[in-house]
Amino acid sequence: MVLSRLNISQSIMPLIYPVLLLILVRNINGSLLLLFGFVLGFIVDVFSNTGGAHAVACTVIAFVRPFFLSSIGPMDMGSDQIKPSIVSLGIKNFAAYSFFLLAIHHVVYFLLEVFSLSNFPYTLLRIIASLSISWMLVMSLQFLFNGKKR
Repeated sequence: MVLSRLNISQSIMPLIYPVLLLILVRNINGSLLLLFGFVLGFIVDVFSNTGGAHAVACTVIAFVRPFFLSSIGPMDMGSDQIKPSIVSLGIKNFAAYSFFLLAIHHVVYFLLEVFSLSNFPYTLLRIIASLSISWMLVMSLQFLFNGKKR
């Protein structure tokens, strides 16, 4: 909520709240994950007055998250209660995992926000600029909170 009011530029809107979906336990129940994604997005929608765009984007990344985690491969020692982070996945895998899920989130969100392809180059610029800043903030948060555990 704080970063949504941060006026970096008209094109840049950092969205880091999806990190809450990214760092949930690996083998969470699929229905619970979808519900959590929807509720998280709905809460952001209520406070941002965006008409459901955040809820749809969070539900989409909650749906595709298990596929991305399974493509990365098994995590340490076979524990199902491991949270995806730079410690458990490694820097390279977590960076790819978070980048692709944030990219999906940003594409869905910004296309729903505009709900038109008439000015697609500007929308693409907003997606790329916001994704870059959001991804750097997510990675910085990971290093900040998980850096001492390495």
